[in-house]
Amino acid sequence: MHRPVRLFILVAVLPVVAIAADTKPPSTEDGQVAHVKEAKWNPVKLPIPPGVMASPIAVDPVSGGSIGYAKFSAGYAFPKHWHSATEYTTLISGKVRFTVEGKAHELEPGSYIVIPPKAHHDAVCAPGSDCVLLTRRGGPTDYNWVK
Repeated sequence: MHRPVRLFILVAVLPVVAIAADTKPPSTEDGQVAHVKEAKWNPVKLPIPPGVMASPIAVDPVSGGSIGYAKFSAGYAFPKHWHSATEYTTLISGKVRFTVEGKAHELEPGSYIVIPPKAHHDAVCAPGSDCVLLTRRGGPTDYNWVK
């Protein structure tokens, strides 16, 4: 059985943020400032259905966990999956319905969610506006699809 999901302020996803660029992001230990308005969006190269864009920020040199922005179009449905490491996500813009272990959460900008390892979850970006998320992973990014 999975541990219960601990929600701080409701948020969303996913996404996801998988490393998408050909260049290696800096270490999470490097001093830096990231601005979403300056994000360089790239298609995600992991086995994710088309429509997700990512802008990597950094990678933890010890855990291999990534930090980055993810973006998907209004109406996009990210399929049910789970990760080996904890996912920490803040919704920057748009509205997302996250379903974690069967429980749906309507999320708005500024919301925050923690998704434990192996918790089954999906996300749907509401119509009307693209969804942008900031996600940190507790370990290397992986996607395990639930059928």
